[in-house]
Amino acid sequence: MDTRAVEQAMRDVADAEIRPRFRALAEGDISTKSGPHDFVTVADTAAERALTILLRDIRDIPVVGEEASAADPLLEGTLADVPAAWVVDPVDGTANFVKGSPTYAVMVALVENGAATAGWILHPETGDMFAAQAGQGATLNGERLAPTAPRDGDLQGLRAALAVTYAPREMAEGFERVANTMQSSGVTRMCAGFDYADLATGALDVMMFFRTKAWDHAPGAVIVRECGFAVRRLDGSDYLPAVPGEPLLIAPEQVWGEVRDRLVAAVAQ
Repeated sequence: MDTRAVEQAMRDVADAEIRPRFRALAEGDISTKSGPHDFVTVADTAAERALTILLRDIRDIPVVGEEASAADPLLEGTLADVPAAWVVDPVDGTANFVKGSPTYAVMVALVENGAATAGWILHPETGDMFAAQAGQGATLNGERLAPTAPRDGDLQGLRAALAVTYAPREMAEGFERVANTMQSSGVTRMCAGFDYADLATGALDVMMFFRTKAWDHAPGAVIVRECGFAVRRLDGSDYLPAVPGEPLLIAPEQVWGEVRDRLVAAVAQ
């Protein structure tokens, strides 16, 4: 796998199709999809088209993009059936992009036999590039990211965040009760490309997501696993991009089970 070619494709598309439109969107450049806060812009659609062409030049396999999947809801499910596919989120955090916040990302993953085996996250406004291949470690701008420090089971020093937008009330309240026993708690950045970066760089230790679309999670899942995190459904099954299921809980491997057990107990209260 020529990872540098993927990274260059992402940078080229960001420079050509996304960054020139940042803080320069006209009213007609923005529309919504499934709800009033589910934005899509001309940057999303143009970037996905361009990335689809470039990625297929690198490896000629199907491309499952967020915007193509919005037009064809069955597309995401094909990840379980094809030997290999690219997954693309052309502008992750589109709501932030629309507001003029630099907290947006470009994300790509390689899925093989139903599992994410490589992932890339680009922060266009800083140029930061996170990348990983399964079993080969994770990098930030080409420098190896250190694995998360081993935990001894004491959860008080952990820092946690919850993606609240799609969280059922009882689950959100249970998570908050558990998170309040830790060092700090808060909400995610409404951009998975920055949320997973916060885990990979040690800014956060525990995160929970209820909306688990492949383009939001496949790239980051590979990266944080290589940093020592478990990325699992609440039932204990490993995250697979094409398999729907329970919410995702991400925590250091050594304490994932204890965090899950405390969360389940808190929700049952």
